Amino acid sequence: MLALCLVTSAVLQVASDAGSSAAVKLQPKSASWSELQAVFPKEWMLPQDLWVPADEARRQETLPLALARLPEARFDDSPDSPAWTRSLGDVVQEARKRGSGMDALSALLGELKLTNPAAHTACAKLLREVLLGGALKAKDWDGEEELPDDGMFFGPVLKLNPGKSQPWSGYKHLETMHQAAALVNADLEAIKAALNDYPTMLTDPGTSYEKIGPKTGTFLVGRDEARGSFAALRIGFRSDLPLPFRHYDCDLGILDMLDERGRMTTFVFTPSKDFYWFAGQDWHHPIRASDGEFMGILLVRIAGFDLVGVPDGDSDRMAGTRVALGNLKRRSEAAFLAYGGPPRTLSGAVPSFEVLARAK
Repeated sequence: MLALCLVTSAVLQVASDAGSSAAVKLQPKSASWSELQAVFPKEWMLPQDLWVPADEARRQETLPLALARLPEARFDDSPDSPAWTRSLGDVVQEARKRGSGMDALSALLGELKLTNPAAHTACAKLLREVLLGGALKAKDWDGEEELPDDGMFFGPVLKLNPGKSQPWSGYKHLETMHQAAALVNADLEAIKAALNDYPTMLTDPGTSYEKIGPKTGTFLVGRDEARGSFAALRIGFRSDLPLPFRHYDCDLGILDMLDERGRMTTFVFTPSKDFYWFAGQDWHHPIRASDGEFMGILLVRIAGFDLVGVPDGDSDRMAGTRVALGNLKRRSEAAFLAYGGPPRTLSGAVPSFEVLARAK
């Protein structure tokens, strides 16, 4: 199984011995939007017309579109519906009050179907997956197989439209992307901390990195009058492949910026020759209950790639996303728990964050 890790995060050369030396921080440089193009050219941003289906029925199954509306949706048409059924955040809050586990969640969703069918139709399929994360806590979890309690929800494989501009119109094998979502009980600071701790990432379960780390001089931060805050970074990594293959190298560009709703979105792209193509995007939707209690960030991801000379398929790509997204959820939630305070940035800005690498 080729578990390629599609990480939306931030080369210092790093050793595979994770305990060999202390971590060092990469210092950010202030940059304008035009200066950022040297690290992440705007042409690398995944174009929406590449992955949005023309057919309306298929659009309803496209997670970035369908789940963008869900966090703020209200399901209170009937005055007889219990208060805990009125929004996604309210249902999550009630589920946490009742305790974790498949039996408790099944009972809650059954009650939701009876008391508020509209909420059940909108939320149940997602919640049945993202509220059960017990498998991620197991010592032997490695993301290779899909499990009913791994805390991740995958939508149908997306068939891509023909690319209309470079570099997308010039790629071979540009056929499909996959899509997934996870509810991460952490704020944006904790998520960015997890994604940019490369000494720890080197030992993430399910990965096979020989080396991974940020490239010196590529950590750029800034603010644009029209776009708001942004950050960019380039990382380099090498990962082993099973026999008869050897390894692949990747020079990965990462861009964090705000979308039209003021929520952080993250683009990734590589020009590396070991890939026919490799790109993705994350959306971060804050979830709150009606009383204002923070319930987490609904992280929605689309990603795709094709390695040169390697017979990777959609199941391999999805395994890579399970590994990356599962490790992100595990370490983000641990970082937020260790922080111990109220949520910091949830939307409206790209948060300040540190980029950690192994010292030489």
